[in-house]
Amino acid sequence: MPKDAGTINLGLDLDRLLDDANDSFKLLANIWPGLVVVISYRTGYAKAESDLAALGIEYDDVILAESFDAKADVIAAKNIGVYFDDQPEMLKNIPAGVHVFLYRNGGNYKFSKKLWLFSSRTARLI
Repeated sequence: MPKDAGTINLGLDLDRLLDDANDSFKLLANIWPGLVVVISYRTGYAKAESDLAALGIEYDDVILAESFDAKADVIAAKNIGVYFDDQPEMLKNIPAGVHVFLYRNGGNYKFSKKLWLFSSRTARLI
């Protein structure tokens, strides 16, 4: 089915997001009416495509970012309206108006203490 040009585009991180919560994101990506863009801070385009195929993730584009800020640039350029990632550092420079979702995993959340893990670059205690 062709994608609806008037819908919101979805952006998804690959490592520690799609491979951690495959069933949830596989369903979301496969029913999303807009474009699904996988944005990963890694090298190896063929490996990224192979990983996505193994996970059964349907997508329209895969973009490998060369820096944290490059992810934000891709999100703006691809008109992504909803973005999921597991690293708070990746979320700092995403343009206002993009709905951002931080996926909780062992890399950013201490389950035994029920505390989020942030650096002073990404959070301010209140």
